[in-house]
This record gives sequence, structure tokens and C-alpha cells, in this order.
Amino acid sequence: MPKTYAVPPPPPLNEGKTVAAWTLNMGVVLGAVLVAFGMVRSQPTLWIAGIVVILLAIVVGVGLSFVGLGQKSTKTEDR
Repeated sequence: MPKTYAVPPPPPLNEGKTVAAWTLNMGVVLGAVLVAFGMVRSQPTLWIAGIVVILLAIVVGVGLSFVGLGQKSTKTEDR
């Protein structure tokens, strides 16, 4: 018996350009810049602050995604 396959849904039109993605991206970039400056200037407090900014950006980005400001899921259930 031949197996039939369902056509996958179309990809989202936002191409991942969402509030959650931009927030996460900008937070990680800012944190990386702080870490880099802290390492160049030998200031541990600056690079620790950069690590904290990166961790906060991850938490906020994931939180915004759960709230609904991220990319919509296109997963289909196969049953």
C-alpha cells in the first residue's frame, strides 16, 4: 500500500523578524561587546556584567516567545 504524505504548511512570512528575536539578538550583541571591552581593559566587573546581560537577553527573548511575540510554530502532528 503506497504511503501518502501531507504537504507541509508554508513558512511564516516574518522570516524570524519578531520582537523576541530582535530583543534576544540585541541583548546578546550588547553583552558580547561588554565582555570584549572588559577583557581588553582587564576589568572583570565589565565582562561579568556582559555575561549577565547575555543571560538576561536569553531569558527575556524566550519569555517573549512564550508570550506570543516570537515566530509561530509550523509543526504538524502526524497521527
